[in-house]
Amino acid sequence: MERRLIICLAISLLPVFAANTQSGVNFSDRIRTPDDIQKTLEYCDGHPAFETALANWLETTEPSSPEERRAVRETSLRLLEDTTDSQLVLGLSNGLLRHALEDLKRDQKVAPGDLADALHAGIKKAIGKMRSKVEAIAIPAHGLAADGTVADERQAAFLERFLDLAEPRVAHNVRPSERPAVIPVLADKGLVSRR
Repeated sequence: MERRLIICLAISLLPVFAANTQSGVNFSDRIRTPDDIQKTLEYCDGHPAFETALANWLETTEPSSPEERRAVRETSLRLLEDTTDSQLVLGLSNGLLRHALEDLKRDQKVAPGDLADALHAGIKKAIGKMRSKVEAIAIPAHGLAADGTVADERQAAFLERFLDLAEPRVAHNVRPSERPAVIPVLADKGLVSRR
């Protein structure tokens, strides 16, 4: 479990270390329509730096409109299906989970269990039976449960249900955090945590 926690925390820091921008690329403009998404994903083939930048942007972006959230989710799931990079699998899974937690905060009508079921089904469809991807999807969820991100009972219920689906042979007990979320920032001598 301790090893898993270290991996989870390291994953949450990936965006800080990654070069998540490509000069002159506005990713939100590149995923507005299904055709745009397809073209963007096709461009990722043979352009690993672009693929990494796109994945990092998808993980960390904060879409405001329902259309933007749909486009980010769809693109994330499609890239999750296409990529063979294990770090991108972890980052995309982390982003999908974080976006779902935000959706729960944004809309009280959303049922946590239903959202967990839908997200898990979407991820499972995207990753198929690729063992390494199947094993990787729970890691970011454990990190979110441990790093102070889970703010309330609705988010805890969502994450617990997601983990139950991802790891059905393990009992999960997720509770809201009593401490603020860890937000990584860069300091002169490396990475520090701002609380």
